[in-house]
Amino acid sequence: MKKAGKSVVDAGAKTMLKTDIMFLDREIKTRKQAFGVEVYDLMAELEASDMSATEKEAKIRAAFDQARKDIAVIQAKKECKTEEMSVLDADSAPVNNIPPASGTVMTNTHPQDSS
Repeated sequence: MKKAGKSVVDAGAKTMLKTDIMFLDREIKTRKQAFGVEVYDLMAELEASDMSATEKEAKIRAAFDQARKDIAVIQAKKECKTEEMSVLDADSAPVNNIPPASGTVMTNTHPQDSS
């Protein structure tokens, strides 16, 4: 009975982890989209300014570096969730260290006594 209860709890935990991973994927996508909008606005602003090309590139690079850092943090969280799922899968795998039955009936009596 304990094993069945643990199985249900593990299934619930795996479902929760899958949901968390889905939300993290969505968060990565949202951050990438925000980066696109940020760079577009930045480039439009820089186009109108009289900054040097090097200064413009530095501003764009800073925006990219920040987005990459944000995404790396989210990706690390996602990898942790995936690892937790792997642990749950390994824990719930059946233990196969009991040999299968051979079909032989074992008794404490001598074969000659059974006649």
